[in-house]
Amino acid sequence: MATSIYVYENIATYNKIYGENRDDEMRETPLLDLYIKGEQLFVITNTSLHKEQPQLQRTIVHFRNKSLGEWETGEELLVKYNCLKLNINKSMLEIFPRFLRKPKLQFRIGRFYGDLEKGKVKINYEHRFYDLFRDRINLILEEKDVKKV
Repeated sequence: MATSIYVYENIATYNKIYGENRDDEMRETPLLDLYIKGEQLFVITNTSLHKEQPQLQRTIVHFRNKSLGEWETGEELLVKYNCLKLNINKSMLEIFPRFLRKPKLQFRIGRFYGDLEKGKVKINYEHRFYDLFRDRINLILEEKDVKKV
C-alpha cells in the first residue's frame, strides 16, 4: 500500500483522533525534513539507526535514519516553512505552490478532518508527524489569528 496523507484542521482535532496513541513512537514520529526530487517526496524521520534500503521506486520515499545518506545527489529541494499548502477545492497538498501556475509537486490527500470553506490554507510546519504503523503522513493546518474584540 502507498503512503497516505491525512490533514487535520487544528491540533484539537488531531488530539481527538490520535489522543491515546500520541505517546507511541510507532504511531507518532516527528518528521525531521521533507525533500522533493523530480516527482518524488522524500520523508526523513529518526526511527531507526540501522542501515536500510529505501524503496526508491515509490512516489513517497521514507528514510528512517535522520538523513538521505548515500542516496543524496544534490538535486533534492528542501521543503521549507510556507512551502506546503492545502488546496481544499482539489483536495491536493501543494508543495512549492506558485501564483497563477501549477505547484512544483502535488499529492492527493487521503482524508481531511475538519470544516473549511474554499481556498488554499497553509500547513503548520511545527506539527508534522509520520505514523509508521499505518504508513501515514499527518499534517495540521495553520490556525488563523483570532482577534479579540
